[in-house]
Amino acid sequence: MKGKMKTEGLFMVVIALGVLLAAGCGGYATLPREKISEGDKALLEAKQSNASLNAPVELKAAEDKLAAAKAAFAKKDYEEATFLAEQASVDADYAQATGTSVKAKKKAEEIRQNIQTLRQEIDQLSQQITQQGGK
Repeated sequence: MKGKMKTEGLFMVVIALGVLLAAGCGGYATLPREKISEGDKALLEAKQSNASLNAPVELKAAEDKLAAAKAAFAKKDYEEATFLAEQASVDADYAQATGTSVKAKKKAEEIRQNIQTLRQEIDQLSQQITQQGGK
């Protein structure tokens, strides 16, 4: 009877350790999964801010790193997946910021050109008025 109880107790310990080990592995995969999700979100936001037009190189770097993170996750290399996903998020944020900056610079240049055109038109009108007044 005591042998049966020891066997059952040992069996319960083995099951408990197995459950803890399985739970631990599942929890270890949670962080890279979250980081990959954050990377996906950052990449989507960058694309929506027209980074593909204004910062295509930076956006491509983020896409490549996110793809590598997903591949590392599939291979259960969670540390590498987490690292790459974090880099992808940073690269996507950088692409978004660069895209926004380039867009703002283009807009500023357009405004500068409009001001220059207006100045030229004012100068021409001023000359016409001067010529008409002098006659």
